[in-house]
Amino acid sequence: MRVVSFAVAASCVLGALAAVCSPARAQESQVPTLRAATTAAPGDAEAGLALGRALRRAGHLKEAAVELRRAGANATPSVALRVGWERERLEYDRRDYFKAIQVCKDMASLPAKVGAGPQEHACLAAAELVRQRATEALTETALALAKDPRCFEAKLAEGRAYSLQLDGAHAEASLRAAMGLQPQSVEPFLELGRVLEREGKHDDAVSDLRSAVQLDPHGPDALYALAAAMGPGGGAERLDLLKRATDERPGFLEAWLALGTGSIDANRVSDAKAAASAALQVDATSAPARILLGKIALTEGHPDEAIENGRAALKVMANSAAATLLVADGQAKKGDLDLALESYQAAWGLDHGDPTPLVHASEACHAGGRDTSARAFGVKSTQEFPKWGPGWAALGDALASQNERQAARDAYRKALASDGLPSPGGVQAKLAALQ
Repeated sequence: MRVVSFAVAASCVLGALAAVCSPARAQESQVPTLRAATTAAPGDAEAGLALGRALRRAGHLKEAAVELRRAGANATPSVALRVGWERERLEYDRRDYFKAIQVCKDMASLPAKVGAGPQEHACLAAAELVRQRATEALTETALALAKDPRCFEAKLAEGRAYSLQLDGAHAEASLRAAMGLQPQSVEPFLELGRVLEREGKHDDAVSDLRSAVQLDPHGPDALYALAAAMGPGGGAERLDLLKRATDERPGFLEAWLALGTGSIDANRVSDAKAAASAALQVDATSAPARILLGKIALTEGHPDEAIENGRAALKVMANSAAATLLVADGQAKKGDLDLALESYQAAWGLDHGDPTPLVHASEACHAGGRDTSARAFGVKSTQEFPKWGPGWAALGDALASQNERQAARDAYRKALASDGLPSPGGVQAKLAALQ
């Protein structure tokens, strides 16, 4: 799961809190305007901070670092504190622990009147989260909150640390407390949505993530997180969220991959191609992008191209079940059933948590007239994943071909009552034909 960037800069001192409750919401779409503002007023620390924030959120981390250093050099202590927190978020995004620690040292040198004491400990907690040290982070948040119980950044870091420890109850309590301290900040809503999704509280997660998007409608992290929580059932809205996320952060690899996969599911092949191409521009070695291209090739009836992309992905990730499955699907499409079955079995061996290799093997055997093997793969799928509809549907097809009509009817009924069935209408028609 992708972790979001650090909290909006806020002073733990009540007098400074009002100045940071309405942060700029600019990413790629607003970078040119903000850049023009800094060109017109090169000594304006606020303008530099806004541009640095926008560049970071758009994924331009090196440029963001330059602008934030420039802004900090011209800033008053209160603005310098906010610049410091933006630098801390930047180092979190870059996963640079030592630079994050340096930011905290710079923060400690600020005057006490801007709340440097509690802020320094909150910053150190955030730095520990860069290297996923939850226990050390909680030690620092305790010190910060002892100095100022209303320190927003400390509460947010505390919630993230508990989340890292998989302590959902304490994470939720801390994040809701952070919401109370700074209701207009997107980060607590975003983090809590992810915690709730992991805890299986899907509807609550989507609700909090929708709040995050409402607070930050141009924020790529919020847009992507909501789309991810919605899953394939999100339909056109999910694709729109992913498109907006990639518009705001062109280098957002995960969002491009999700957009491409969702576009295939929606039969929007040209959009899927564009997303896969963009993903490879972000990372030319991306195995998931190669797998996505292979799936598109299968959709268009080009099995050799699918196999080529699957094997290219395997050169990068030798134990990729998804790439092995792609090769198997391509081989099955070509009619090389024996090779395909070897690949399906290899894919299943690499990932026993995914029923797809078993289901596809059953379907391929059925299509090739090997219904005894199709039945065996279908039985295995339903034994391993009794609530997975496609497995029951594949088993029903094999049984129907073997003229076991009652058993086939039972399998089709179980398919309709289970999860994941892409086309219930087709299964219903097969069931009706057996009545």
